[in-house]
Amino acid sequence: MDKLIIKPTKKSLDVKCVPGEINLVGNSILADPKVFFDPIFDWVDEYVKQPPERTVINFRLEYVDTASVQRIIEMLTKLREIKYDGHDLSVNWYFEMNDPELLELGEIMDGRLGLEFNFIKY
Repeated sequence: MDKLIIKPTKKSLDVKCVPGEINLVGNSILADPKVFFDPIFDWVDEYVKQPPERTVINFRLEYVDTASVQRIIEMLTKLREIKYDGHDLSVNWYFEMNDPELLELGEIMDGRLGLEFNFIKY
């Protein structure tokens, strides 16, 4: 499976998807989140067909708008399928100590999706 790399801008995430690890870093303030996330969804659709035994998803978000949050939830919902198929899936949710809103967002997703979230202060 090929890797997916999307270079960041001031308003879009730095994305690196390789078998076993998915990284989304930075800001997601997008005019059209569907257009930005479509290549990620295409990659995830292929990934879930033959995932490795263990997958780690790393989020190190600075700011994320509401429309992007919805797309992230959709992506995690799709990736959750591999957990149900017996593969190990965990989410590392990095947050700054002085950003309680970002921590709360991660906690909401954790409760909603039933995935193994690790909350990591930096």
